[in-house]
Amino acid sequence: MQAGAATLGDVMAGARTVLETAGIPSDEAAVDVDLYARRILGWDRARVLTSRAEPPPAALEPTFSTWIARRAQREPSAYIIGHREFYGRDFDVSPAVLIPRPETEHIIDAALPLLAERPGALVADLGTGSGNIAVTLACEASSCQVLATDVSAEALAVARRNAARHGVGTRVTFVHTSYLDGVENTFDLIAANPPYVREGDRAGLSPSVRREPAVALFGGEDGLRGIESVLDATVARLTPRGWLLMEFGFGQEDAVRAAVARRPALRLDRTIADLQGLPRTVVVQRLG
Repeated sequence: MQAGAATLGDVMAGARTVLETAGIPSDEAAVDVDLYARRILGWDRARVLTSRAEPPPAALEPTFSTWIARRAQREPSAYIIGHREFYGRDFDVSPAVLIPRPETEHIIDAALPLLAERPGALVADLGTGSGNIAVTLACEASSCQVLATDVSAEALAVARRNAARHGVGTRVTFVHTSYLDGVENTFDLIAANPPYVREGDRAGLSPSVRREPAVALFGGEDGLRGIESVLDATVARLTPRGWLLMEFGFGQEDAVRAAVARRPALRLDRTIADLQGLPRTVVVQRLG
């Protein structure tokens, strides 16, 4: 290698500096730079690490610089690379959908034992977005049929791609509607990750999060508008002794409990905490 020539490590360090200068925390910038290099080159972390003293591969550019520039504008990494991992599977994502989060995997963990008790269950996923919940449940519970709804036709297009990608396109039906409006079926299990961010909290969100679709984030002044709609749909369309699994926001547990209590047809079974120990998922049963 010619003396003084830039190495892969030099290029990656320079990219981290660009992101840090744009206001991205240094640890997050390091993760982004490593992710982009691995995705573009098709390498694992070990190969990137052991190749840092070598010249940067020709395949790295111009994509790497383009992605760094987009990230410096606070575009989420998941939109830049077009993918996000959820429950061990890779999902297509785009600016039309909310980026799947690890805490939403608690819905899957809670749903699977319930579905195991009901072979052939009919499941609804309200506000499916990328289809991460609907597709994962169809993959993990192979006898269930899933109906997934969303108000966004663009989101449903992404979700359909994910269903086909993971081989469950014939077992997930997609409907362009709000929650379960106009749907006549009843369901053994309903899953939902409704918009629950309070409008007043908009300014406090990171610039990257604010790039995600507002319809999937904001739940009105108190953040409960979508939660109330899901509960209404549950009363109308969940079978007796059926289950609702729903994510909610930080600090909303008491309000969710109260909302369930206002509906005599429903019984709050339990809440589930996220990895930080904060209640984030509610498990509700419809009384028979």
